Amino acid sequence: MKLGRRLTAAGTTVLLFALAACGSDSDSGSSGGGLDLGYAAPVAAQTGQQQMTKGMKDAVATMGGKVTVYDSNLSSSKQVTNMQTMIQKKHDVIGSWTLDPGATAGIYDQVKSRGIPLVGVNSDDSGIEHSVWYSMQRCTPGGPAERTAALFAKARPGGSVLTIGLDGVPSIDNNIKCFTEAAEKAGLTVIAHVSNTTDDSAGGQKLTADLLTKHPDVDAIFSYNDTSALGASAAVTAGGKKVSDGTSDGILITGANGDADAVQAVREGRLTGTWDPNNTEFGWLLIKMAQALQAGDAPTRMVLESTFVDAESVKEYIEPAQRTITFETLKFTSE
Repeated sequence: MKLGRRLTAAGTTVLLFALAACGSDSDSGSSGGGLDLGYAAPVAAQTGQQQMTKGMKDAVATMGGKVTVYDSNLSSSKQVTNMQTMIQKKHDVIGSWTLDPGATAGIYDQVKSRGIPLVGVNSDDSGIEHSVWYSMQRCTPGGPAERTAALFAKARPGGSVLTIGLDGVPSIDNNIKCFTEAAEKAGLTVIAHVSNTTDDSAGGQKLTADLLTKHPDVDAIFSYNDTSALGASAAVTAGGKKVSDGTSDGILITGANGDADAVQAVREGRLTGTWDPNNTEFGWLLIKMAQALQAGDAPTRMVLESTFVDAESVKEYIEPAQRTITFETLKFTSE
């Protein structure tokens, strides 16, 4: 997911929504049967978060419940205020993608002291006991970080890599760290890292252009999200270089989020690949975890499988809005 930064830290991601306080329903209290979930989103305007919201609403509709999305709009103080509102409205379960662990620690304690189950979304800070994750945010053997490093190493043995992150966001920092370790084990060398504090394509393009001036012979670029990856691609082509599809000449560039623009860029050869976190399915998974918490048998974590979209797999890619999703079709592991 694209994550913007306007504070000191954030969950994957300091992230991205542009609604002020709530997304769907605004009335308080229980939904009168089913599940009433409140979600503290990092940035509601971001496409991936909108897909996740759709997944949550579709899933909760199967049980007659409701979901209310509160937009933090990249502000940790706004996230805390939203959490206070959720406590007052007495939601059955509260989900939160942490922006700043220091800022939310106190309000998380208040949620738990009121006996309201709390689900961390790509977040396990400040005493969060139950969480749901994209697999691309988990540093597991054979996971997305290792697979991306293996792709780079196969195409460019012993090659050099640049990484683009959003420093200060716990889930993103972990993602960059995990990839860097995997790259080194695969025989690659990470020669430079930058933080795209603007969290947009323009920022990614400028940072990459500067890096290419210093490192013109770089072999690959690993970006924490698609927006920065597309900016990197623009810088590469503007500099008269090519983007590799994974087997061809040029610089390998990968992103994450499975954004529509990124998928199209893969089709057009402007991006090597993107990790699709399957955001709509992820919304369903959050509801599944909330159900398990209500039933008293929730695992510590549920981790949803991410899908790599490249020049080959994009031929079979299905747009999120066209996917048929049920609780039974979710591909996840429990820990």
